[in-house]
Amino acid sequence: MHLSEKIKKAVEQHPMVIAALKTKGRDNWKVFTRTQFNLVARVINREISREVLANPDLVEMNLLIGKQKLEKEMYRLRCHSIFDFLKWLANVSEFRGFSWVSGKTLQSYWNAGEAKDIKVNALLVFLKVPFKDWDLWLKDTGRTSDRYTSAMEKLPSTGTGFSKSSLQIVKSYYLGNYFLYYQKTDGSKNIIKTPFILKEHESGQVIVKSVSEGHRYSGKVIGIRDGCLYINCQNLDFEEMEQYVFNIGLETKPQVLFGVSTTVSVKTRQAVALKNILVKQKTLDPAFDNIQETEIPFSKKYNSDTEEAIIVNYLKQSEANILTAPSCCNLEDLL
Repeated sequence: MHLSEKIKKAVEQHPMVIAALKTKGRDNWKVFTRTQFNLVARVINREISREVLANPDLVEMNLLIGKQKLEKEMYRLRCHSIFDFLKWLANVSEFRGFSWVSGKTLQSYWNAGEAKDIKVNALLVFLKVPFKDWDLWLKDTGRTSDRYTSAMEKLPSTGTGFSKSSLQIVKSYYLGNYFLYYQKTDGSKNIIKTPFILKEHESGQVIVKSVSEGHRYSGKVIGIRDGCLYINCQNLDFEEMEQYVFNIGLETKPQVLFGVSTTVSVKTRQAVALKNILVKQKTLDPAFDNIQETEIPFSKKYNSDTEEAIIVNYLKQSEANILTAPSCCNLEDLL
């Protein structure tokens, strides 16, 4: 993506930036020299460091610096923990500082260069934009997004410690059309079968689209860790989040993925975990996301071993397809 005009204008008009440039010119940033951008970067980096010291989560959640780069910097600085890194940051001189964003990077952004997510985050921190408003600032002028994309952008994609390499593995082996099967949260003897699509977005992220029981879900693939695929989804119709964890191990061409999802029961409004089964489809039907979800009773009889028959019969014989949790109580209630 490119840096939005809103961010550019806010940086250009920032009082500290204006004060630092003084008589060095402030009219046309596209013709700025590297020296001018280095001066702006120094101001920005100084303020970001102050914000980081006040809010260490910005570093711990990898919002301003990638996990691998942070580890590399900590090794270079002989820091054994993030606490040591923050201690070093607090003691370093303002002139030396830490390079959250460089003058070279800023110069590229003001000349139509591609902007990396973490560097844009750094500029938003410098501008003291509240986290809840970040997605509004990230949109480029004239940029359009469908209902799934706009919702997907509201979900944080950093801060979980998942590496870019894990997302590359997802892109290489796990993109495609799936059917998702699970038992209904109300405990009835019915299975839900619904499309579940993993595809790469133009931003480079892997997004998820699904419609379940009339509820539209959109989400992001967070990444792979310890042989499990992590996905966060948001209900577009209700204030509800759904989180998926699928076992993948070392398999690179799985036909079936087993996992669990955590959500909230529509009827009881209590936490519930569901056993999930994903079955990958052999074709990439462009109209796959228009397929309606279906509700299949355990009592349905099949004449052949179709995909649906195998999965429904498996769940029919499986125990603990649904795990529910009670509301708060006193210890005495557990006796």
